[in-house]
Amino acid sequence: MDSCTLERAILALGKDTGLLERFRADTVGVGAELGLDAEWAEVIAGGERDRLRSAGVVDGITILVSRWFADDLGDSTSSGSFHVENSTPLPDPDVPANLVFAGGCSHVPDLLARPEVDPADAVARLTEGYQQLAERLAAAEPDVLIVTADCHFQSFRTGAFVIGTGKEHSGSMEFFKRPDLDLSLTGAPEYARAMVNAIRAEGLEVEESEQIDLDHGLIVPLRQLLPRPDLPVIPIITQPARSFSPFGARAFGEVLRCVVGDRDLRVAMLATGGLSHWLDPGKFGGVDVEFDTYVLEMLQAGRGCDLGNLEPYALLDHGQYEFPNWLIMLGLAGPGVRGEVLAYEPMEASGGGWTVVDMLLPGRDSVKEGGRG
Repeated sequence: MDSCTLERAILALGKDTGLLERFRADTVGVGAELGLDAEWAEVIAGGERDRLRSAGVVDGITILVSRWFADDLGDSTSSGSFHVENSTPLPDPDVPANLVFAGGCSHVPDLLARPEVDPADAVARLTEGYQQLAERLAAAEPDVLIVTADCHFQSFRTGAFVIGTGKEHSGSMEFFKRPDLDLSLTGAPEYARAMVNAIRAEGLEVEESEQIDLDHGLIVPLRQLLPRPDLPVIPIITQPARSFSPFGARAFGEVLRCVVGDRDLRVAMLATGGLSHWLDPGKFGGVDVEFDTYVLEMLQAGRGCDLGNLEPYALLDHGQYEFPNWLIMLGLAGPGVRGEVLAYEPMEASGGGWTVVDMLLPGRDSVKEGGRG
């Protein structure tokens, strides 16, 4: 059962007390009138918020079924647990034409600056994951790479997402005592401005910047993954004013679908950051393995886009403040695309649950065999 049908049914019941009373008396019959199958009608009648959330229904709507429909003022029937809902079929993937690669990885500075702080075997496994992803990215033969990273040390004018429109971008990891870990990238100004124009045409806010000063957010992944030095790269910087909107990030990625689909260039999309990671004093080094596992299972199940329906607090409480970077990538690839987890390592010394994931785009091999567009 798709989330839109569930939300429409819940809102219809919420607006009509007579309909709600009939639903209580004949859950399956009235549920069918609302487009619900028997199972999900019983889920709503039983106030099972956890299952509704896992199906992609936002918490502001799920709370109606317990606190208002069932008059459970304490919402005591819900545990607040997260689980992957596999009873509803996945939509068929609808990947934009010319998107030849999508994936994500962490951008932990210690991995390059001082890997010795973490267990050697964990570093080796994580590094192997990067190597596998690098091989797959190179095999996709992209003409341009779009990559997301959250704002660390840069200064921008607004709280909007930022798209780098310059001809080149450069920087180093000098803040981590490693100015030798530097990187220079070739930009793609024309393509980047097309992205900016598409975002603004949809009424969404975006800042364009000709200067993106690279830091570990882009240096760590791209020093390991960039297929060739001259590959044009378009950086997207998120949360410059710590504005956190999972739904907005996914919507941002969805708008980019038309840009990628309507142009001839072969596009790769890489998300960076996280998973669980806290910078708060006293919290650095914490790793939420349980929630990280939930996120990875959602990606593996092809339900990563549904994570954009979570309340912001649900992600922030579990240290996922960098996950909007991933939601832009997921919004671009679209729902129903499954991920393959190449590595996941909880590393307390470097401060998080680090991962490498390849999104298994359908037909990627056939697209490659067809040559460049």
